[in-house]
Amino acid sequence: MDTTILIWVIEAALGGAIGVISFFLKRTVDQISECEKEIVKIKSEYLAKEDFFREQTETRRKLDRIMDILLEMKGERGRGQRNN
Repeated sequence: MDTTILIWVIEAALGGAIGVISFFLKRTVDQISECEKEIVKIKSEYLAKEDFFREQTETRRKLDRIMDILLEMKGERGRGQRNN
């Protein structure tokens, strides 16, 4: 009779331990899955440094063209002066 109770206590302890381990394992797997989704989102929205510089250069080029047009309209292009 004592061995039956001892076996029951050991089985209950092992069952509880497996339940706790399963809980934390599932939570960890869910967190990893969530992080993977965030990584995919970040990768899709990421802008490389080279791409950023390329876009900045293009924007500067466009602004220079606009400034040239405005200076031509004002008649100051040939003189190299700007009125601020």
